[in-house]
Amino acid sequence: MRYREGQLPEQLGTQVPVTDDFVTLTVWLTLIVGVIFVAAGIHGRQRWLQIWGWMTLVACGVYYVMLAQANS
Repeated sequence: MRYREGQLPEQLGTQVPVTDDFVTLTVWLTLIVGVIFVAAGIHGRQRWLQIWGWMTLVACGVYYVMLAQANS
């Protein structure tokens, strides 16, 4: 959808939700992909896939630790 010059989506009457649900969904899906990467790397004996999977799992873990600290 295109907007006229100087026109913002909010001016059209549509509201953009302001929640963290989309970010949380993305992190959960990334966590699942990380587990799949690790499992596939172990099964296929591919070290690079295992490394990417572990890095993904660590990144998700760091996100949740930071989120827990921010909420407390």
